[in-house]
Amino acid sequence: MTGRHDSDPADRPTRRRFLGGAAAVGAGAAVAGVAGGEASAQAARQAGARRRRAAGKRVAVFGGGIAGLTAALELAERGFAVTVYERRQPGGKARVFGVPGSARGGRRELPAEHGFRFFPGFYQNLPDSMRRIPFPGNEKGTWDNLTRASSYLGARKGRPDLTIPFPFPWPIPEGTPPFLTPESLIATVISGLQSLGMIPLPEILHFARKGVMYVTSCDQRRVGQWDHVSWADFLGTASRSAEYNTLLADGLVRNLAAMKSADASTHAIGLVGEATLWSVLGEGNEPGGSVDRVLAGATDEMLIDPWVAHLKTLGVTFRVGWEAESFRLAGGKIASAVAVDPAGARHTVEADWFVSAVPVERADRLVNHRMRAADPMLNNISKLRSDWMNGLMFFLKKEVPITPGHVNYWDSTWAITSISQAQFWKRDFTAYGDGTVTDNLSAIISDWNTPGMFNGKTAKECGREEIAEEAWKQIKAHVNKPGKPPVLTDDMLHTWYLDPGILNPGTPQVANEDPLFIQTLGAYGTRPTAGTGIENFFLAGDWVKTGLYVSTMETANEGGRLAANALLDAAGHTGDKAALGRLWVAPAFNDAKKLDLDRYRNGEPHILDDGT
Repeated sequence: MTGRHDSDPADRPTRRRFLGGAAAVGAGAAVAGVAGGEASAQAARQAGARRRRAAGKRVAVFGGGIAGLTAALELAERGFAVTVYERRQPGGKARVFGVPGSARGGRRELPAEHGFRFFPGFYQNLPDSMRRIPFPGNEKGTWDNLTRASSYLGARKGRPDLTIPFPFPWPIPEGTPPFLTPESLIATVISGLQSLGMIPLPEILHFARKGVMYVTSCDQRRVGQWDHVSWADFLGTASRSAEYNTLLADGLVRNLAAMKSADASTHAIGLVGEATLWSVLGEGNEPGGSVDRVLAGATDEMLIDPWVAHLKTLGVTFRVGWEAESFRLAGGKIASAVAVDPAGARHTVEADWFVSAVPVERADRLVNHRMRAADPMLNNISKLRSDWMNGLMFFLKKEVPITPGHVNYWDSTWAITSISQAQFWKRDFTAYGDGTVTDNLSAIISDWNTPGMFNGKTAKECGREEIAEEAWKQIKAHVNKPGKPPVLTDDMLHTWYLDPGILNPGTPQVANEDPLFIQTLGAYGTRPTAGTGIENFFLAGDWVKTGLYVSTMETANEGGRLAANALLDAAGHTGDKAALGRLWVAPAFNDAKKLDLDRYRNGEPHILDDGT
């Protein structure tokens, strides 16, 4: 491999550099985002928030990811004095980190991330927040920074690819990349026929019946039965073909949520799959939503920095580089917390209300035994699981729009997915790095425990260079077809950058600083609620009990709203609370679900369940 860039934690952007950049972008957003008719309404909201704050309560939010920023937004708008403590930089897993040492000639550092973002049309809560975050020149705030992805590519090694177009809603906005070309249409027809030939017809019918069975299951069965059944067992993968498993079992699950079909809850996968299906058909999307959307630029520029700037106009204080260390319980309440500043000094944090918006593995360390004794539900945090799903950026010297959307490399043993970003971004990539990078093939490795296709090693066993080399080879093996000009060549690669959350790769001490919460069997009943038995302590995150099960920015946003609402209830707030969007429910299946509810209550299986 050429163009190597290590991701040593010591090379991360400095706090001063980040804060300076954020302040500059934030100042512009704060001034320009309230132009025109919005200015007076925005000013009135801010003035009202300042007046209420004088008689309000102090809130300490630990964690500045999507959940923490959401809780801060909801509470600040209602007059609470909020301080956000974030150990690295706002955005959490959604943050963008510049590639150290990559900037030349006054340009920005190459933008890297924990993993590419996407915003399905069935999201309801996050888009609502985005509309309320001003952005210069945008009528609908940061929501207007979303741009439509028009296809999904199932890439196959040594075989024609399958392109799934997303034509709805129609008409497609001008400027959206075309979802099919003559070449991709031909490949799709061939690939579809090949797959049909390799998956026996009885297996196709079996999968269809299972899909209908889930869709017509009552909510009680979904939680009480399907959440305790693995996706593999639900689909009956043990007795079916390898192609069936590749496309319909592991091929779907591991790329969605860093899980294998043997571990994934059927309810978690079924719920998201159902919502996606309705979205493809044009149902259940939020206003203006489409199946798949991405941001028109780096996440910090398009969402996080404007969000932070807006919160500051509402009076929110940020303590960046500060990390929660412990809580002190007294009289059934959190009396104070201890936080460590960037210099390593410890500070006592006093507030009336405390929100923990840190990831599940950090919350497990933070919630002490006295807190667990006060509310035994907090013991459930230790029962939740995380797995690895981390980004690997390939910066290219040539723009390579493999497809106008996300790519799933179906035969990849490391469960790699990617997106070509330049086709969607407003900012030219030559504004980054040394001016010769024109695209970013932003990839994610979702399976770190299966041997590679070429080196025979798991990603956890590989050093940084080995990880990049193997992933690059797996991607090329899918997109470069025999007898056709190659799509990707080594001379296109400028540099690569591995998520710095991967620590000590290639050693027995390899660790992941940013694992992803996964919904394993029965986890929904285990997940804690946002409100706790400690009257002034609340939980926010994608791992609390939310309506959408899989770990996403949407569930993080919902978790932040739930924490804010629980706090508002405890504070005796009499005004409106944070709205909670829910997944669309197809009315055509209401009667079938009522029938299934009767059967479930009588201890009977679903009417389509034949036990296979």
